[in-house]
Amino acid sequence: MIALPDIFNFDLLDISLENLGLFFVIILLTYIVRFIFLYIVDKKITAFTQKTSTEFDDHVVRASKSPLGYLILLHGFYFAVITLHLPDQMGIVNIANLLQNAYILILSFILLFYVFKLIDVVGYFIYKATGKSETKLDDQLAPLVIKSLRIFVITLGVLFILNNFGFNIASLLAGLGIGGLAFALAAQDTVSNLFGSLTIFSDKPFHIGDWIRIGEFEGTVEEVGFRSTRIRRFDQALVALPNSQFIKNGVVNYSAMKKRRIKYTLGVTYRTTSSQMSQVIEGIKQIIKEDQRFDHNFFMVHFTDYGAYSLDIFIYCFTKTTVWNEYLQVREDFNLSIMSLLEELGVEVAFPSQTVFVNKT
Repeated sequence: MIALPDIFNFDLLDISLENLGLFFVIILLTYIVRFIFLYIVDKKITAFTQKTSTEFDDHVVRASKSPLGYLILLHGFYFAVITLHLPDQMGIVNIANLLQNAYILILSFILLFYVFKLIDVVGYFIYKATGKSETKLDDQLAPLVIKSLRIFVITLGVLFILNNFGFNIASLLAGLGIGGLAFALAAQDTVSNLFGSLTIFSDKPFHIGDWIRIGEFEGTVEEVGFRSTRIRRFDQALVALPNSQFIKNGVVNYSAMKKRRIKYTLGVTYRTTSSQMSQVIEGIKQIIKEDQRFDHNFFMVHFTDYGAYSLDIFIYCFTKTTVWNEYLQVREDFNLSIMSLLEELGVEVAFPSQTVFVNKT
């Protein structure tokens, strides 16, 4: 018959039942501690921060909740595994080093996750601040700042992990310096796109939401990044245009227009008399003058040419609005007013035609 002390001294894969039981007790206590921690955060700390005048602490608490919960689990499992008193070496595997490296790796990822959560908090307040400003430049800079912070944190995190795994960071950086020339040659397009993004932010040829045209692409700017600018075409297709294109090609910014032009030639028939032509010209000028939606500082209405099948009246004026739909409405009303004027004067709009004279001999 096996005595109770002998049972606890029974080894299973070099792990005693006593240590195995202690392992599960620590795991259970870890989950209890994590549950209590999350309960305190949800019920106590969150309720306290909601009473403060600022919302910054609310976001920090929410961002800290999940990563700190994972930290509790990590350390609970780590100490539980230590209580198993695993052998330092199992064959060719160094158990102690493996356990230590796994702990450092998981801890690094949790800390990176925590910092990313805090960056999201910073990003929230950056976007909130940019939303209150009148300029759109900060709307473009905000996502770049957030991306830069994340890249910076990832770089530091990778260097920290490599350093803890025994890599010589100084030698690694020196090696990167030696290979910098080859990398620069291979990354010419990337560097060109980076300078293109700097050109966009320094010259400010457009902002997010502007209607622009560059080369054969035309649409609304949705996002400006380090490498490319995303433009939503009017057929709703999304174009990722390399920023280097903004150095090589000119940008037409339609949203920067202060007024919008109406320009066309109105052709009337050759049956129109000189008196009717004068009345048509003065009538169109009067329509423009009486409509407050037009810019009255400059406009032109002139009888310019004897066309192949019409007497041509050149019309050149500007609307005060630059909004596409409003502009079309002004143009439609303008055309209808001209039609009414021509009907009153008995003048007909010309259309392509030919007159054939037959000489009878």
